[in-house]
Amino acid sequence: MLEAGASKIKITPPLGVPMDGYLSRTEPSTGIHDHIYARCLVFGDGENYMSLVSLDLLYATRDLTEKVRRTISNALGLKEDSVAVIAVHNHSGPSVVGFHSAQQYRFLNDYLEILPNLISSGLIEAFSSKRRVRVGFGRGIVRGWTVNRRKPIVGSVDDEVIAVRFEDLSGRLVSALVNFTCHAVVLGANNLHISGDYPGYVSRTVERIEGGICLFLNGAFGDINPLTPNTDLNRVYERSIGRFEDAIRMGRVIGGEALKILNSTLCSESVTFSLSSRKAALKLKPMPTFTTDHIEDLEAKLKVASGKEADEIRLKILTARFLSVICNLFPSGVAEVDVQGFRIGDLIIVALPGELFVDLGLMIKARYKFGPTMVVGCANEVLGYVPTEEAVDEGGYEVLPPVCLVEREGGKVLVETAHAVINDLLEK
Repeated sequence: MLEAGASKIKITPPLGVPMDGYLSRTEPSTGIHDHIYARCLVFGDGENYMSLVSLDLLYATRDLTEKVRRTISNALGLKEDSVAVIAVHNHSGPSVVGFHSAQQYRFLNDYLEILPNLISSGLIEAFSSKRRVRVGFGRGIVRGWTVNRRKPIVGSVDDEVIAVRFEDLSGRLVSALVNFTCHAVVLGANNLHISGDYPGYVSRTVERIEGGICLFLNGAFGDINPLTPNTDLNRVYERSIGRFEDAIRMGRVIGGEALKILNSTLCSESVTFSLSSRKAALKLKPMPTFTTDHIEDLEAKLKVASGKEADEIRLKILTARFLSVICNLFPSGVAEVDVQGFRIGDLIIVALPGELFVDLGLMIKARYKFGPTMVVGCANEVLGYVPTEEAVDEGGYEVLPPVCLVEREGGKVLVETAHAVINDLLEK
Protein backbone atom coordinates (compact mmCIF):
# COMPACT_ATOMS: atom_id res chain seq x y z
CA MET A 1 0.00 0.00 0.00
CA LEU A 2 1.47 3.31 -1.08
CA GLU A 3 0.77 6.43 0.97
CA ALA A 4 1.87 10.04 0.84
CA GLY A 5 1.33 13.33 2.62
CA ALA A 6 2.47 16.84 1.79
CA SER A 7 2.60 20.29 3.35
CA LYS A 8 3.81 23.81 2.63
CA ILE A 9 5.37 25.99 5.34
CA LYS A 10 6.08 29.68 4.80
CA ILE A 11 9.75 30.52 5.52
CA THR A 12 9.75 34.16 4.40
CA PRO A 13 12.22 36.08 6.59
CA PRO A 14 11.57 39.44 8.23
CA LEU A 15 12.64 42.47 6.23
CA GLY A 16 16.18 43.62 6.81
CA VAL A 17 17.92 40.24 6.61
CA PRO A 18 20.79 40.00 4.12
CA MET A 19 20.16 38.08 0.90
CA ASP A 20 22.23 35.18 -0.39
CA GLY A 21 24.07 34.54 -3.61
CA TYR A 22 25.65 37.77 -4.87
CA LEU A 23 28.83 39.33 -3.53
CA SER A 24 27.99 42.65 -5.20
CA ARG A 25 24.68 43.00 -3.30
CA THR A 26 25.72 45.16 -0.36
CA GLU A 27 22.26 46.11 0.95
CA PRO A 28 19.86 43.89 2.95
CA SER A 29 16.36 42.99 1.84
CA THR A 30 13.91 45.87 1.58
CA GLY A 31 10.70 44.15 0.50
CA ILE A 32 8.82 40.93 -0.27
CA HIS A 33 7.74 40.33 -3.85
CA ASP A 34 6.45 36.81 -3.24
CA HIS A 35 6.67 34.55 -0.21
CA ILE A 36 9.10 31.64 -0.02
CA TYR A 37 8.33 28.17 1.32
CA ALA A 38 9.54 24.81 2.51
CA ARG A 39 7.49 22.31 0.53
CA CYS A 40 7.47 18.84 2.09
CA LEU A 41 6.58 15.36 0.88
CA VAL A 42 6.60 12.09 2.84
CA PHE A 43 6.00 8.98 0.74
CA GLY A 44 6.27 5.29 1.50
CA ASP A 45 4.86 1.79 1.59
CA GLY A 46 4.03 1.55 5.30
CA GLU A 47 7.50 0.25 6.16
CA ASN A 48 9.96 2.52 4.37
CA TYR A 49 9.51 6.23 3.73
CA MET A 50 11.29 8.93 1.83
CA SER A 51 11.03 12.48 3.16
CA LEU A 52 11.78 15.31 0.73
CA VAL A 53 11.95 19.03 1.44
CA SER A 54 12.25 21.61 -1.32
CA LEU A 55 13.49 24.94 0.08
CA ASP A 56 13.24 28.30 -1.71
CA LEU A 57 16.79 29.01 -0.52
CA LEU A 58 20.31 29.11 -1.94
CA TYR A 59 21.50 26.09 0.01
CA ALA A 60 20.66 23.75 2.85
CA THR A 61 23.58 23.65 5.27
CA ARG A 62 24.82 20.45 6.91
CA ASP A 63 23.85 21.84 10.32
CA LEU A 64 20.30 22.57 9.12
CA THR A 65 19.93 19.10 7.60
CA GLU A 66 21.25 17.33 10.69
CA LYS A 67 18.85 19.22 12.96
CA VAL A 68 15.89 18.37 10.73
CA ARG A 69 16.92 14.72 10.46
CA ARG A 70 17.30 14.34 14.23
CA THR A 71 13.93 15.92 14.88
CA ILE A 72 12.16 13.76 12.29
CA SER A 73 13.85 10.58 13.49
CA ASN A 74 12.90 11.29 17.11
CA ALA A 75 9.36 12.44 16.32
CA LEU A 76 8.37 9.93 13.65
CA GLY A 77 10.88 7.09 13.89
CA LEU A 78 12.00 7.55 10.28
CA LYS A 79 15.54 6.77 9.19
CA GLU A 80 17.77 9.84 9.06
CA ASP A 81 19.33 8.86 5.74
CA SER A 82 15.87 8.78 4.13
CA VAL A 83 15.40 12.51 4.75
CA ALA A 84 16.64 14.82 1.96
CA VAL A 85 16.69 18.58 2.56
CA ILE A 86 17.11 20.19 -0.85
CA ALA A 87 17.46 23.83 -1.89
CA VAL A 88 16.36 25.16 -5.27
CA HIS A 89 19.46 27.42 -5.23
CA ASN A 90 17.46 30.63 -5.08
CA HIS A 91 19.58 33.81 -5.16
CA SER A 92 16.66 35.98 -4.00
CA GLY A 93 16.22 34.48 -0.55
CA PRO A 94 17.74 35.11 2.88
CA SER A 95 21.39 34.42 3.58
CA VAL A 96 21.74 30.91 5.02
CA VAL A 97 25.39 30.35 4.07
CA GLY A 98 26.77 33.88 4.51
CA PHE A 99 27.36 34.56 0.83
CA HIS A 100 26.51 38.25 1.14
CA SER A 101 28.26 41.58 1.51
CA ALA A 102 25.66 43.49 3.54
CA GLN A 103 27.35 44.89 6.61
CA GLN A 104 24.27 46.34 8.31
CA TYR A 105 21.24 44.07 8.69
CA ARG A 106 18.72 42.69 11.17
CA PHE A 107 17.13 39.46 12.38
CA LEU A 108 19.35 36.91 10.59
CA ASN A 109 20.42 34.92 13.66
CA ASP A 110 16.84 34.77 14.94
CA TYR A 111 15.66 33.56 11.54
CA LEU A 112 18.30 30.85 11.23
CA GLU A 113 17.52 29.61 14.73
CA ILE A 114 13.85 28.98 13.97
CA LEU A 115 14.32 27.70 10.39
CA PRO A 116 15.07 24.02 11.26
CA ASN A 117 11.95 23.89 13.44
CA LEU A 118 9.78 25.31 10.67
CA ILE A 119 11.05 22.71 8.21
CA SER A 120 10.67 19.88 10.72
CA SER A 121 7.11 20.92 11.50
CA GLY A 122 6.34 20.81 7.77
CA LEU A 123 7.59 17.23 7.50
CA ILE A 124 5.66 16.19 10.61
CA GLU A 125 2.51 17.75 9.15
CA ALA A 126 3.12 15.94 5.86
CA PHE A 127 3.57 12.61 7.64
CA SER A 128 0.43 13.16 9.71
CA SER A 129 -1.64 13.89 6.59
CA LYS A 130 -0.53 10.85 4.59
CA ARG A 131 -3.17 8.74 2.83
CA ARG A 132 -3.30 6.08 0.17
CA VAL A 133 -2.11 7.26 -3.21
CA ARG A 134 -1.52 6.29 -6.79
CA VAL A 135 1.68 7.38 -8.52
CA GLY A 136 2.55 8.27 -12.10
CA PHE A 137 5.39 10.11 -13.81
CA GLY A 138 6.64 11.24 -17.19
CA ARG A 139 8.99 13.59 -18.95
CA GLY A 140 8.83 16.47 -21.38
CA ILE A 141 10.97 19.21 -22.88
CA VAL A 142 11.28 22.98 -22.38
CA ARG A 143 13.63 24.53 -24.94
CA GLY A 144 14.91 28.05 -25.33
CA TRP A 145 14.92 29.15 -21.69
CA THR A 146 18.44 28.11 -20.62
CA VAL A 147 22.03 28.63 -21.77
CA ASN A 148 25.41 27.16 -20.86
CA ARG A 149 26.98 30.25 -19.37
CA ARG A 150 30.57 29.10 -19.89
CA LYS A 151 29.99 28.08 -23.53
CA PRO A 152 26.85 29.92 -24.66
CA ILE A 153 26.96 28.68 -28.27
CA VAL A 154 28.24 25.10 -28.03
CA GLY A 155 27.89 24.12 -24.37
CA SER A 156 25.55 21.40 -23.11
CA VAL A 157 22.15 22.12 -21.57
CA ASP A 158 19.51 19.78 -20.13
CA ASP A 159 16.04 20.71 -21.40
CA GLU A 160 14.26 17.75 -19.80
CA VAL A 161 11.33 18.27 -17.44
CA ILE A 162 10.47 15.29 -15.23
CA ALA A 163 7.24 15.38 -13.25
CA VAL A 164 5.79 12.93 -10.71
CA ARG A 165 2.14 12.82 -9.65
CA PHE A 166 0.96 11.56 -6.25
CA GLU A 167 -2.85 11.48 -6.28
CA ASP A 168 -5.35 10.19 -3.77
CA LEU A 169 -7.81 7.46 -4.66
CA SER A 170 -10.30 10.08 -5.84
CA GLY A 171 -7.78 11.42 -8.34
CA ARG A 172 -6.98 14.65 -6.47
CA LEU A 173 -3.35 15.77 -6.49
CA VAL A 174 -1.65 15.28 -3.14
CA SER A 175 1.79 16.34 -4.32
CA ALA A 176 3.91 16.72 -7.42
CA LEU A 177 7.65 16.69 -8.02
CA VAL A 178 9.02 18.80 -10.88
CA ASN A 179 12.67 18.51 -11.93
CA PHE A 180 14.38 21.01 -14.27
CA THR A 181 17.97 22.21 -14.66
CA CYS A 182 18.84 25.90 -14.37
CA HIS A 183 20.36 28.35 -11.89
CA ALA A 184 17.64 30.30 -10.06
CA VAL A 185 19.13 33.63 -11.10
CA VAL A 186 16.51 35.24 -13.29
CA LEU A 187 16.74 38.05 -10.74
CA GLY A 188 20.11 39.70 -10.22
CA ALA A 189 22.06 41.42 -7.47
CA ASN A 190 20.06 44.61 -8.02
CA ASN A 191 16.96 42.88 -6.64
CA LEU A 192 16.44 43.57 -2.93
CA HIS A 193 13.01 41.92 -2.63
CA ILE A 194 12.56 38.40 -1.30
CA SER A 195 11.28 36.07 -4.03
CA GLY A 196 11.26 32.42 -5.00
CA ASP A 197 12.53 33.38 -8.49
CA TYR A 198 11.38 31.09 -11.33
CA PRO A 199 11.25 27.86 -9.19
CA GLY A 200 8.68 29.49 -6.92
CA TYR A 201 6.50 30.23 -9.95
CA VAL A 202 6.86 26.68 -11.26
CA SER A 203 5.34 25.45 -8.00
CA ARG A 204 2.68 28.16 -7.94
CA THR A 205 1.61 27.34 -11.50
CA VAL A 206 1.03 23.68 -10.69
CA GLU A 207 -0.61 24.38 -7.33
CA ARG A 208 -3.06 26.95 -8.73
CA ILE A 209 -4.27 24.60 -11.47
CA GLU A 210 -4.08 21.20 -9.75
CA GLY A 211 -4.10 21.98 -6.03
CA GLY A 212 -1.82 19.92 -3.82
CA ILE A 213 1.80 20.77 -3.04
CA CYS A 214 4.40 21.01 -5.82
CA LEU A 215 8.07 20.50 -4.94
CA PHE A 216 10.54 21.95 -7.44
CA LEU A 217 13.86 20.07 -7.55
CA ASN A 218 16.74 21.64 -9.45
CA GLY A 219 19.14 19.49 -11.46
CA ALA A 220 22.84 19.62 -12.37
CA PHE A 221 22.74 23.35 -13.02
CA GLY A 222 26.30 24.46 -12.14
CA ASP A 223 27.01 25.99 -15.56
CA ILE A 224 23.42 26.65 -16.68
CA ASN A 225 21.79 30.10 -16.55
CA PRO A 226 18.36 31.41 -17.56
CA LEU A 227 18.04 32.65 -21.14
CA THR A 228 15.41 35.28 -20.45
CA PRO A 229 14.60 38.33 -22.58
CA ASN A 230 17.43 40.92 -22.65
CA THR A 231 20.08 38.27 -21.88
CA ASP A 232 23.30 39.20 -23.71
CA LEU A 233 25.20 36.07 -24.80
CA ASN A 234 28.41 38.08 -24.58
CA ARG A 235 27.63 38.81 -20.90
CA VAL A 236 25.70 35.77 -19.75
CA TYR A 237 26.69 36.20 -16.10
CA GLU A 238 25.11 39.66 -16.01
CA ARG A 239 21.71 39.17 -14.37
CA SER A 240 20.74 42.76 -13.55
CA ILE A 241 18.62 42.58 -16.71
CA GLY A 242 16.28 40.07 -15.03
CA ARG A 243 12.75 41.18 -14.18
CA PHE A 244 10.02 39.70 -12.02
CA GLU A 245 7.87 39.25 -15.11
CA ASP A 246 10.67 37.12 -16.60
CA ALA A 247 10.73 34.89 -13.52
CA ILE A 248 6.95 34.54 -13.68
CA ARG A 249 6.97 33.65 -17.39
CA MET A 250 9.79 31.13 -17.05
CA GLY A 251 8.05 29.51 -14.08
CA ARG A 252 4.78 29.30 -16.00
CA VAL A 253 6.45 27.74 -19.05
CA ILE A 254 8.12 25.00 -17.00
CA GLY A 255 5.04 24.60 -14.81
CA GLY A 256 2.87 24.37 -17.91
CA GLU A 257 4.99 21.54 -19.29
CA ALA A 258 4.79 19.83 -15.90
CA LEU A 259 1.00 20.16 -15.94
CA LYS A 260 0.87 18.51 -19.34
CA ILE A 261 2.90 15.58 -17.98
CA LEU A 262 0.89 15.35 -14.74
CA ASN A 263 -2.36 15.22 -16.66
CA SER A 264 -1.10 12.69 -19.20
CA THR A 265 0.45 10.10 -16.91
CA LEU A 266 -1.37 6.96 -15.82
CA CYS A 267 -1.19 6.48 -12.05
CA SER A 268 -1.04 3.15 -10.23
CA GLU A 269 -1.16 1.87 -6.66
CA SER A 270 1.00 -1.13 -7.49
CA VAL A 271 4.35 0.66 -7.80
CA THR A 272 7.54 -0.69 -6.25
CA PHE A 273 9.46 1.57 -3.89
CA SER A 274 13.01 1.40 -2.55
CA LEU A 275 15.77 3.58 -1.08
CA SER A 276 19.54 3.59 -1.01
CA SER A 277 22.23 5.87 0.39
CA ARG A 278 26.00 5.88 0.02
CA LYS A 279 28.83 8.10 1.17
CA ALA A 280 31.19 9.79 -1.29
CA ALA A 281 34.62 10.90 -0.06
CA LEU A 282 35.64 14.09 -1.87
CA LYS A 283 39.13 15.48 -1.53
CA LEU A 284 39.08 19.23 -0.97
CA LYS A 285 41.42 21.83 -2.40
CA PRO A 286 44.08 23.12 0.03
CA MET A 287 42.45 25.85 2.09
CA PRO A 288 44.24 28.83 3.65
CA THR A 289 43.44 29.41 7.31
CA PHE A 290 42.25 32.74 8.69
CA THR A 291 42.36 34.00 12.26
CA THR A 292 39.71 36.16 13.92
CA ASP A 293 42.25 38.98 14.11
CA HIS A 294 42.81 38.78 10.35
CA ILE A 295 39.08 39.04 9.62
CA GLU A 296 38.65 41.93 12.07
CA ASP A 297 41.55 43.75 10.40
CA LEU A 298 39.88 43.38 7.01
CA GLU A 299 36.58 44.65 8.41
CA ALA A 300 38.33 47.72 9.79
CA LYS A 301 39.88 48.44 6.37
CA LEU A 302 36.49 48.07 4.70
CA LYS A 303 35.05 50.91 6.77
CA VAL A 304 37.36 53.44 5.11
CA ALA A 305 37.62 51.84 1.66
CA SER A 306 35.50 52.62 -1.40
CA GLY A 307 34.99 51.54 -4.98
CA LYS A 308 37.05 48.68 -6.36
CA GLU A 309 39.19 48.49 -3.22
CA ALA A 310 36.08 47.96 -1.08
CA ASP A 311 34.86 45.20 -3.43
CA GLU A 312 38.21 43.41 -3.15
CA ILE A 313 38.12 43.62 0.65
CA ARG A 314 34.55 42.30 0.75
CA LEU A 315 35.65 39.29 -1.32
CA LYS A 316 38.54 38.65 1.06
CA ILE A 317 36.22 38.84 4.09
CA LEU A 318 33.67 36.52 2.49
CA THR A 319 36.40 34.07 1.47
CA ALA A 320 37.92 34.08 4.95
CA ARG A 321 34.60 33.46 6.69
CA PHE A 322 33.43 30.79 4.26
CA LEU A 323 36.69 28.85 4.19
CA SER A 324 36.89 28.95 7.99
CA VAL A 325 33.49 27.25 8.13
CA ILE A 326 34.58 24.62 5.60
CA CYS A 327 37.83 23.91 7.46
CA ASN A 328 35.89 23.42 10.69
CA LEU A 329 33.43 21.07 8.94
CA PHE A 330 36.11 19.02 7.20
CA PRO A 331 39.35 19.34 9.19
CA SER A 332 40.86 16.30 7.45
CA GLY A 333 40.56 17.93 4.03
CA VAL A 334 38.07 15.29 2.88
CA ALA A 335 34.32 15.85 2.69
CA GLU A 336 32.20 12.75 3.27
CA VAL A 337 28.84 13.53 1.73
CA ASP A 338 25.56 11.68 1.19
CA VAL A 339 24.37 10.51 -2.20
CA GLN A 340 20.76 9.40 -1.77
CA GLY A 341 18.65 7.37 -4.15
CA PHE A 342 14.92 6.67 -4.37
CA ARG A 343 13.18 4.35 -6.81
CA ILE A 344 9.48 4.60 -7.57
CA GLY A 345 8.59 2.01 -10.17
CA ASP A 346 10.74 2.80 -13.21
CA LEU A 347 11.64 6.27 -11.91
CA ILE A 348 15.02 6.91 -10.28
CA ILE A 349 15.75 9.96 -8.10
CA VAL A 350 19.36 10.70 -7.12
CA ALA A 351 20.01 13.56 -4.68
CA LEU A 352 23.55 14.94 -4.47
CA PRO A 353 25.22 17.89 -2.78
CA GLY A 354 26.64 20.86 -4.64
CA GLU A 355 26.20 22.59 -7.96
CA LEU A 356 27.11 19.87 -10.43
CA PHE A 357 27.96 20.86 -13.98
CA VAL A 358 25.34 19.76 -16.46
CA ASP A 359 27.56 17.19 -18.20
CA LEU A 360 27.95 15.35 -14.89
CA GLY A 361 24.18 15.21 -14.54
CA LEU A 362 23.85 13.87 -18.07
CA MET A 363 26.41 11.16 -17.25
CA ILE A 364 24.32 10.08 -14.26
CA LYS A 365 21.14 10.03 -16.36
CA ALA A 366 22.84 7.89 -19.00
CA ARG A 367 23.34 5.03 -16.52
CA TYR A 368 19.66 4.00 -16.44
CA LYS A 369 17.78 3.30 -19.68
CA PHE A 370 14.37 2.03 -18.56
CA GLY A 371 12.77 5.21 -17.24
CA PRO A 372 13.41 8.79 -16.16
CA THR A 373 16.29 9.66 -13.83
CA MET A 374 15.93 12.80 -11.75
CA VAL A 375 19.32 14.27 -10.87
CA VAL A 376 18.81 16.63 -7.94
CA GLY A 377 21.50 19.08 -6.81
CA CYS A 378 22.04 21.20 -3.69
CA ALA A 379 20.96 18.39 -1.36
CA ASN A 380 21.70 18.37 2.36
CA GLU A 381 24.80 20.59 2.60
CA VAL A 382 27.02 23.29 1.13
CA LEU A 383 29.62 22.00 -1.31
CA GLY A 384 29.98 24.71 -3.95
CA TYR A 385 30.51 24.05 -7.63
CA VAL A 386 31.37 20.54 -8.82
CA PRO A 387 32.91 20.97 -12.29
CA THR A 388 34.01 18.44 -14.88
CA GLU A 389 37.73 17.77 -15.19
CA GLU A 390 37.63 19.46 -18.59
CA ALA A 391 36.23 22.62 -16.98
CA VAL A 392 38.95 22.58 -14.32
CA ASP A 393 41.57 22.58 -17.07
CA GLU A 394 39.79 25.46 -18.83
CA GLY A 395 39.73 27.60 -15.67
CA GLY A 396 37.18 30.28 -14.83
CA TYR A 397 35.06 31.48 -11.93
CA GLU A 398 33.33 28.19 -11.10
CA VAL A 399 36.51 26.13 -10.64
CA LEU A 400 38.31 28.36 -8.11
CA PRO A 401 37.96 28.78 -4.31
CA PRO A 402 35.90 29.85 -2.48
CA VAL A 403 33.05 28.80 -4.81
CA CYS A 404 34.74 25.53 -5.82
CA LEU A 405 36.01 23.43 -2.91
CA VAL A 406 36.55 19.98 -4.41
CA GLU A 407 39.60 18.74 -6.28
CA ARG A 408 39.40 18.01 -10.01
CA GLU A 409 38.25 14.40 -9.58
CA GLY A 410 35.32 15.36 -7.32
CA GLY A 411 32.76 15.27 -10.13
CA LYS A 412 33.95 11.84 -11.25
CA VAL A 413 33.64 10.51 -7.69
CA LEU A 414 30.07 11.80 -7.37
CA VAL A 415 29.06 10.31 -10.73
CA GLU A 416 30.53 6.92 -9.78
CA THR A 417 28.77 7.01 -6.41
CA ALA A 418 25.49 7.95 -8.07
CA HIS A 419 25.88 5.00 -10.45
CA ALA A 420 26.49 2.70 -7.47
CA VAL A 421 23.33 4.01 -5.78
CA ILE A 422 21.35 3.37 -8.97
CA ASN A 423 22.74 -0.18 -9.09
CA ASP A 424 21.62 -0.67 -5.48
CA LEU A 425 18.10 0.46 -6.35
CA LEU A 426 17.90 -1.82 -9.37
CA GLU A 427 18.94 -4.83 -7.32
CA LYS A 428 16.24 -4.34 -4.67
